[in-house]
Amino acid sequence: MLIVYRNYMRRTVYLLILILIFAPISSVSGTQSDSDVATYEPIFGGASLAANTSGAVEITFSNLPAIAEDFTATWCDNCVYVEKALHEVANETGAEVLHFHRNNDYEDPFGSESGTSWWQGRYDTGIPPTVVFNGEELEAGSNPEGNSLKDDYSALITRDIDIGDGDSQFTWTLAADNTTGIFTWSLQYDSSNPTFTERQGVNSWLFIVEDSANFPEGSNGVEDYTHIVRDVIDLGLETEGMTTVTLPDAHDGNDITIMLIHEFLPKVEPDCCTDEDDSDDSGFLPSISLFSTISVLAIAAIVGRK
Repeated sequence: MLIVYRNYMRRTVYLLILILIFAPISSVSGTQSDSDVATYEPIFGGASLAANTSGAVEITFSNLPAIAEDFTATWCDNCVYVEKALHEVANETGAEVLHFHRNNDYEDPFGSESGTSWWQGRYDTGIPPTVVFNGEELEAGSNPEGNSLKDDYSALITRDIDIGDGDSQFTWTLAADNTTGIFTWSLQYDSSNPTFTERQGVNSWLFIVEDSANFPEGSNGVEDYTHIVRDVIDLGLETEGMTTVTLPDAHDGNDITIMLIHEFLPKVEPDCCTDEDDSDDSGFLPSISLFSTISVLAIAAIVGRK
């Protein structure tokens, strides 16, 4: 009886060693290294037109404005300082400023589900004030990195992305009801330009912006809020297309603008470690080290002799 018990304990120990060999191997082989550093692909565009009339717009790449996106709220006191500096820089440079407001905020009536989806999908943050320049450079808060917010924004808003030659254009045909229309867009670019070839593609978007809205109930003291993104419509990956658009209601007035924006998509790299010849193999042995394999076979042999 004692011999049987000892054999049982010996087999148990060997099996535990076997498990310890396998456990770290299987864990490591299934782990991918993730970077904690957030990176953002650039955006470009800015061709725009008042939505209350039909028309067409075409802008060459060399004349496209820089784009500053601002995440804000009507109760955010610090946002006032940020937006003052931001608009000063935009007036000097011709940049387009787009303000995204918090959605489902009882103190802020200007947010939208699509706007929040765009912002969080790209920048994964929802704390005002936050400003992003050309989709790449993000500066959060109201404390300047340099001498002043204006200096910071002046440096960040300069376009430094080479997209070569091309143009962004669209036509807008307003229906008789003045609430719907046909939006047709086209993006022409040099497909050999490295900025395009190094990325997976370009996704186009239609931004619907209210130029100005009065909201004296905002606790930050700003009564007239400008360039409010009211809706964001995904146009897809095609370089040209047509879609029917229903305009959102303006908070007040009749000052809705439509704007065409293009977003670079990161290139999806193929799996570097996939071997087609081993696609039908299963089990752990092909992925473990020679030392581990020998150890496993040795333990199995010992157990078999007991």
